[in-house]
Amino acid sequence: MSSETFPRPQFAKFAELSPTKKNYTGEALGIPIAAYEMLAAKNIYLMMAPDGTSRGLSKNKPAIAGIPGVEVAIVECPPGNGAGLHIHHRTYESFVCIEGSFEIAWGPDGENKTVLAPCDMVSIPPGVYRSFRNVGDKTARMLGFVQGPKEAAMNDIVYSKSAADQVEAAHGAEVMGNFQRIGISFAER
Repeated sequence: MSSETFPRPQFAKFAELSPTKKNYTGEALGIPIAAYEMLAAKNIYLMMAPDGTSRGLSKNKPAIAGIPGVEVAIVECPPGNGAGLHIHHRTYESFVCIEGSFEIAWGPDGENKTVLAPCDMVSIPPGVYRSFRNVGDKTARMLGFVQGPKEAAMNDIVYSKSAADQVEAAHGAEVMGNFQRIGISFAER
């Protein structure tokens, strides 16, 4: 029997992926890269997501078309970079540290903290505020998983008031309005 009659594996080659941020920033949107990087990791590479997935404005198709309700990405952060305090209302967000070290914070104000070293994992349930940042001195990477109802995917994220205040202080109210215009949500301010 020919191998053409069997399902074929799908591959995600890291070197061939583009970061998703390119779709959320730029002059046309009025969002500087530095503002986006205050909310999300410097680079997020979408490895696997359901076929036809669109993360907001993202034109990046996942490298692997997976099952509904699961997304997998590589998160890459230089020292000090990470994601602003945010909540997923309907999805679990889990991370496995691949290289470097990440401080994971959780709670209403991110008051609880632990550090992940390589091969450590954290899973944060829906309804819990969380953030992360690279606390090492070199670029660090994590494998991130988002799991939940297939209709939720990555569309259930809301950034905290404190994250919104930091972005507005650094980049102004117009940039905040531009984030909201493209569907990035913030807690009541």
